[in-house]
Amino acid sequence: MFPIIQNYDSQSVESFEDYYQKWPQTLNHIPKEVVETWIYRHWSGFQDWLPLQPECWAYELCEFTNEQIMEIGHVDDWPLQLRSWGRELLQGQYRKTTWLGKYMLEKGTTPTPIIIGQNFGSLAHPVEYDDENMKEPYQLIEGHMRLSYLMGMIMGHHCNLSKKHKVWVATYPLNDDCV
Repeated sequence: MFPIIQNYDSQSVESFEDYYQKWPQTLNHIPKEVVETWIYRHWSGFQDWLPLQPECWAYELCEFTNEQIMEIGHVDDWPLQLRSWGRELLQGQYRKTTWLGKYMLEKGTTPTPIIIGQNFGSLAHPVEYDDENMKEPYQLIEGHMRLSYLMGMIMGHHCNLSKKHKVWVATYPLNDDCV
C-alpha cells in the first residue's frame, strides 16, 4: 500500500520529490507534510506502525496551546528523556547551537509540526514497548526532539515562546471504518 523508498539504507536514497510522485491516490488524505516528516524520513521505524493501519487514520492540522502541548505523552521513560533534552536546550550550550535549537529559541515554536496520536490509549506502542499502552489524551508519534525543546521552553517560560503551535493530530478510528 505504501510505496517503498528506493535505496533507503544507502547514501543514494531516493529524493522526497521522486518518492512523492509515486504516492497513490488512495492515500491522498495523508498530508504531504506527514508523509515527508514521518513516513519518508523515518521509513524503517514507520514500518512498525503498519499493523495499526495509518492509512485508516484521520489527519488534521491543529493549533495547540502550551498547556495542550504539555498533555502530550509517551511510553516508558520517554517523558523523563524529553524533559531532560528540553532543560539542556535552555541550560546547556550544545543544544542551543544546533540548527533546531537556534530556530526554536528564535521563533518560539517548531519548524514543522510534530505528529501526535489521539484515541490510541487502548493500543500497545508498536515500536519498542509492546507491553505498555500508548498515552491519552495524546501520544507522541513523530517529533521527539522538537517536542522536548518545546516542553523545555514552556517549563522555562522562554521569552520568545509562542502561545500556540501547529500540530498534526492523527486520530485512530474507534470503529472498523477506514478513511
